[in-house]
Amino acid sequence: MSRINNRRAVASLIFGRLIYAVNWYNFAAVFTLVARDMTQNVSGLGIAVGSFYLGVGSFQIPGGLLAAKIGPKKTAVYGTMLASSAALLSSMATTFSQLLVLRFLVGTGMAFVFAPAVVLMARYFRERAEGFSVGLFQAAFYLGGALGIFGWAVLAEVWGWRESLAISGGVGILTALLMLLLVPRDSLHEGFAMELLEIRKIVANRWLLLQGVGLFAVNGFSSLVAAFMVFYLQGSQHASAVLAGGVGALSLIGSLISSPLLGSLHDRIRNPALLMFVSGLLGIAGLEIASIPSVLAAIFASLIVGFAAGGALTVGFAAARELAHAEYETLAVSCINSTQLFAGFFFPPIFAWSVLRFGYSSAWLLSGLYLFPFLGALLLAKTKSFVPRHAA
Repeated sequence: MSRINNRRAVASLIFGRLIYAVNWYNFAAVFTLVARDMTQNVSGLGIAVGSFYLGVGSFQIPGGLLAAKIGPKKTAVYGTMLASSAALLSSMATTFSQLLVLRFLVGTGMAFVFAPAVVLMARYFRERAEGFSVGLFQAAFYLGGALGIFGWAVLAEVWGWRESLAISGGVGILTALLMLLLVPRDSLHEGFAMELLEIRKIVANRWLLLQGVGLFAVNGFSSLVAAFMVFYLQGSQHASAVLAGGVGALSLIGSLISSPLLGSLHDRIRNPALLMFVSGLLGIAGLEIASIPSVLAAIFASLIVGFAAGGALTVGFAAARELAHAEYETLAVSCINSTQLFAGFFFPPIFAWSVLRFGYSSAWLLSGLYLFPFLGALLLAKTKSFVPRHAA
């Protein structure tokens, strides 16, 4: 494989990841206008976020199995096309029920993209920099998320929420075509067949299970800030769309900074559970800061939560990939991703109910308290449980 092909593959994957993130986050950014058109409130946002995460969480493992069977490139291209097409169709929805179904399909498509793309990034990036490559890939996600939250909040105000969703869906389809053209063809091993014993070893791996539970907490505080911060600031703190979108995007900026930083640290310090636990504690502290009813507190909370989540998730994905043989890398990453993503299904509706029952300050505060026990699972994931395949 020539170096220029590697660079083109990496560039197409990074661009695809950026637009993938726009379609992940922009619905929350435009929801104020959606709510106005379709007579919804914070509970509608909680249900929509839960619907999306149900799709993206439920199909992670099927996506990993499909990638093991047909290759990561094909799986990533198919998933990107499905997610982007559903995002485009969201602009044409006439009822909120249709939007819920389409957000589920956006999540379903995205479930088939992440783990295969992580493997492709590590494969076509430079050797012995797996942690940094995953960090760079995650950084593209957070940059795209910041664009999706801030840029689409402003874009929707100027052009309308339907037009803004149509743009992101259309560009997403373009990224699928670029990956199809620029990423080298999958080179599957001849005679390879998935073995049930190997699949069981990965799915039942104690370290992966504990790490997934710990990252369940991380995605919990990350998804709450990403989904609700803009709506909270516009509704409760009476902030403008520009200010609310900017503050909401700060969480992704924090993640953008921490992802390559913690990825590189993981390459040198082989104690992923400790790195994730410390990052998780920082993120929960950020949620508690959000309970202070002010824009300044929201700014600090967004930055802290984003920094913590970006670092913890990058370390987790890089470590999970290193546990499996080449054919099952995507499955290992999918297992941990599936567990942590279900936080986005459970916690946003709970948070929305808490807001309606107790108000935003209490909802932010309570969220940190009920997420902490899940984070404690990382204390049980001892370093000796982590034995990278290349060290065996």
